[in-house]
Amino acid sequence: MAHVRVGKFRVKVPRSRAGRMALGGGLVAGSTLWFLPVLGLWMLPAGLLVLSVDSPRVRRFRRVNEVRVVRWWRSRQTANP
Repeated sequence: MAHVRVGKFRVKVPRSRAGRMALGGGLVAGSTLWFLPVLGLWMLPAGLLVLSVDSPRVRRFRRVNEVRVVRWWRSRQTANP
């Protein structure tokens, strides 16, 4: 079983590449229905995370933004004692 790491947690994703691509694409497509109660914008980062397992372009996007968010978060933590 393949895993995706989210912070200190490991989330299981489908073993097959086609399954991961379908799940990630479905989550990204479902995020366009953000106004519905169960569906929401939470599906966009989840879908990109699943797609980053197989897609180098999405993986690069995720890593760059992950570093950017962590640097921003740490600067906010040191600015507010």
